Amino acid sequence: MKSLKKYDVFLKKIEITGFFGQGNFVWLLDPDVNILGGKNGSGKTTIFRICYDLLSGNLLDDRLLRCMKKVKLTFNNDWTLVFEKDDKKNGGMMSYYVIFQRLPPPNTSLLVFDKNGKKRTLKDIQKKVHVFFFNSFEQRLSQVNQYSKLPSTESMNDPILLDLMIKDQIDLRNKDFSSKMENFVDFSIEDSDAHSKFVKSYKKIYESLGHFLQGYDEPFKSTFDFTKDGKTVGIDGLSTGEKQILLLLLMVSNTNQQPCIFFMDEPDLSMHIDWKEILISELHELNPNMQIILSTHAPSVITGWQDRVKEVEQLVSK
Repeated sequence: MKSLKKYDVFLKKIEITGFFGQGNFVWLLDPDVNILGGKNGSGKTTIFRICYDLLSGNLLDDRLLRCMKKVKLTFNNDWTLVFEKDDKKNGGMMSYYVIFQRLPPPNTSLLVFDKNGKKRTLKDIQKKVHVFFFNSFEQRLSQVNQYSKLPSTESMNDPILLDLMIKDQIDLRNKDFSSKMENFVDFSIEDSDAHSKFVKSYKKIYESLGHFLQGYDEPFKSTFDFTKDGKTVGIDGLSTGEKQILLLLLMVSNTNQQPCIFFMDEPDLSMHIDWKEILISELHELNPNMQIILSTHAPSVITGWQDRVKEVEQLVSK
């Protein structure tokens, strides 16, 4: 296990009371890699979506609300986020609480307390916890609306949503690179170490891509167009599995090795078994400070990480 000093704030425990009406779900987490297994329909996606939506400040939809009575997320700094259904309040409206060791006063729906008992806000938690979500098969209407607003790309021939999501990550990467390099134009000797670390981190994705997309030459830096047999291959010309791994690597790379929590719901779908075996290690190399919370059905994905695997059935008590 990595030293906890490397991490900012990460999840220490996930508790869901009344999980699908079957009992209580309790999962103690490691700061780096956590893998959740279980049968289809066991609730892996539901768990990830509930945690991500609460940490992101999103409202839980009816489907998620039907699967639980109460959620408690505990962090390594002993802050606690609690979401509790209150069907009697506000004509059946649901309320949620972010608390530290005590319940909020009556008729109050949102409170945050730090370890000293001082009142905070949900934004205070979000400043400490950077959270991301990757789902390889779920294409929500909100995503379609979001990415349909991106400028059209002439090099793409009738792009699909996955193409647009990749393009969005490439644009984010390019903007971030330009911004940081501007700061290094007149860097001093004291800044040289920071500059070196940034460049090394920035280049890491090309090494990772070489481990997955071995049939291609290194992509163009700003567009991620590849070449193969002397011909240029745009991102829309990649296979679904290739696009999927490119998107995931870009998303992780764009965390810039900053401490964060990254939920990954079956990220290995459409991937060859050789890719599955190196997936977690490659992602961990891209950002060693990232807490990975991942679900999978594939035994090959957990190669080398068997001690981090928990089954949903193991974590639910009647």
